[in-house]
Amino acid sequence: MYAAVLVLFFTACGSSASNLTPEDGEDAGREFIRAVLDGDYVKADMFVLPEDEDKQLFKRYADYMRKQPGKELVELKQANITIHEIQQQGDSVVLINYSNSHSHKPATVKVLKRDGRWWVDFSYTFAGEKKTAP
Repeated sequence: MYAAVLVLFFTACGSSASNLTPEDGEDAGREFIRAVLDGDYVKADMFVLPEDEDKQLFKRYADYMRKQPGKELVELKQANITIHEIQQQGDSVVLINYSNSHSHKPATVKVLKRDGRWWVDFSYTFAGEKKTAP
């Protein structure tokens, strides 16, 4: 019995940890997008590049989304992600062009590798190519 509880504990811990340390930019982008659609802004924020501009923009976005009607949030949570194109830019930048089955609006997420970890450049969502390189 004790061994079964330990196995369950380590399995649960391992799965959540692996979701926050994805192997590549594509996985990081998908995890971020799914967390946003699910309304799990705490998890999504863990993927946001730790720069003031990115964190502030994401906080404002999350605050705005939390005020949306419940029906809208449920529909987003039920939405599927459709990846239209993945562009690898070297070994440390990935652009993911996607939409979701709720809004069908195309969007792009920029994921970059910094200090051995994949991060979402959230300010890119608003500035696109105008943003200066890190």
